[in-house]
Amino acid sequence: MQTNPLAKAIRAAFISNVTNQPLLPPNDEQKRNTLGNILKYKRITRFEQAINRFLSHCGEKPVPVLPYNIDEKNLLTFSLQLSGYIRDAQESFETLSNAQASAPELVELYQAAAQYSVDCTGNIENSKYVFHKNCDYQFWKIHNPDTISHAKFNNYGFIVNPERHNLFLSMPFHIQGEQEILQFWTSEFMGKTLDNKNIFGPEADVYLAHFPIEQPRGEKFALCLKTIRNPENYFTNVDMNFVSKNFSRFLGKGIKIDDQHRIKSGSPHDKETFKRYCGNITIVGYCAGMAHAHRWINAFSHLAEQIYDKQTVKEALQNIFVVSYAFLPIQKDSKYSGMHFMSNYADDHLRREPFINMFNPELYKLCRFEENDNGSYRLTTMEDGRNFIIAMKLPQDFTAKDENGNEIRLKNEENGHHMGFVTKENSAVADNTPLHMFSTALENASLGKRGLQVLLAPQSRLLKSLGHDILNNREQQTSRTQQPQLLLLARLKKYHD
Repeated sequence: MQTNPLAKAIRAAFISNVTNQPLLPPNDEQKRNTLGNILKYKRITRFEQAINRFLSHCGEKPVPVLPYNIDEKNLLTFSLQLSGYIRDAQESFETLSNAQASAPELVELYQAAAQYSVDCTGNIENSKYVFHKNCDYQFWKIHNPDTISHAKFNNYGFIVNPERHNLFLSMPFHIQGEQEILQFWTSEFMGKTLDNKNIFGPEADVYLAHFPIEQPRGEKFALCLKTIRNPENYFTNVDMNFVSKNFSRFLGKGIKIDDQHRIKSGSPHDKETFKRYCGNITIVGYCAGMAHAHRWINAFSHLAEQIYDKQTVKEALQNIFVVSYAFLPIQKDSKYSGMHFMSNYADDHLRREPFINMFNPELYKLCRFEENDNGSYRLTTMEDGRNFIIAMKLPQDFTAKDENGNEIRLKNEENGHHMGFVTKENSAVADNTPLHMFSTALENASLGKRGLQVLLAPQSRLLKSLGHDILNNREQQTSRTQQPQLLLLARLKKYHD
């Protein structure tokens, strides 16, 4: 038996949202429908047993046995909101370790929640939910002549060109593939960062990948935790299918892949071309979307090692660049390179960034912005020297502006988790450092720049907005990440000079 602080929160949420709710009186049809009652009993029992296995493993009491006339809408909501209950368990984050955050029994609970969601499809009266396991990614090319909220999303008639700069948005949302919905959610999270018409479109093709609305939420979080548990090799058939359709031209000519993930035909590029093509891949990963992107790169690596030597693959994959938000690196030495953004309150007691704590609580504690930090952010370099974390100081009051200049509040700010903190203007401040830093990194990376050069903008826009913060003041900082930051600052200063 191993303790897990999340277990207590999950049990409390179950008691509050399921067992303490009113029971449904059976109607005549339900009394007659013996088969329906048997199927209902089986799916409820399977999920209930999975919950109790998790609780028992973590030293918590089992939940009460559910009666046959439970309102399944409440249990279905519980299965869908499991990550939300963990998100809200701020007291649990005080002691949560990485091992507890990605424990195999928690993965199993997420998988059971996903299975229950699927089992309920079509079996709960007046329920609109439809779920399917192992859904394929939805993939769109974005044509953005105006703002992203007016962009056109195409899912056919295009081929990803390895000769072009390519920006892939890997997003965690589950939505329907309708233009208005795609416009709304992409604009909600990318804000103003794709509005530079000199780059996005003419110089860099932009794509969006996400799962459809039918994917169970439990499956998404189970996939994230499996990725974290096996970051070097894990990917799914769905990930491989996505890579084989959209990244095979980066690998070689005429590449065909069989059901066993083996290259059955085609020829590689010369080594330098392969490395150059990988440098044309830039990925934006938001929250779970970054876990998806990590699996894509694992699948890509699996294929590449079949036709290139390991050293060539290693050098080529390091040319792939990710710009992530709200998902910290899960390896000390990642295959790819990147700039990883997050936001947190300087005083974050019982209001920590919840989803980073769900995935990587120990690194969050090491790299978060703290009250004794100078300026408005903290820079931390990973051990591989190619991945950097920028922790933004989260303002107490954040007010964005819509396209008409009207002040609006972000929905579901979640203590800094909302990507709008780095993609939208804050009307309450003058410098908008988070937006400038994120936009600068995204624009430069999309044009093929790599490493610390992504922070250096044309006309020194970034350096002007930061004043002397990077080049001077931060050198006075004393913290447990001081040495990596001073090294990074020295290298950044060299680029600037």
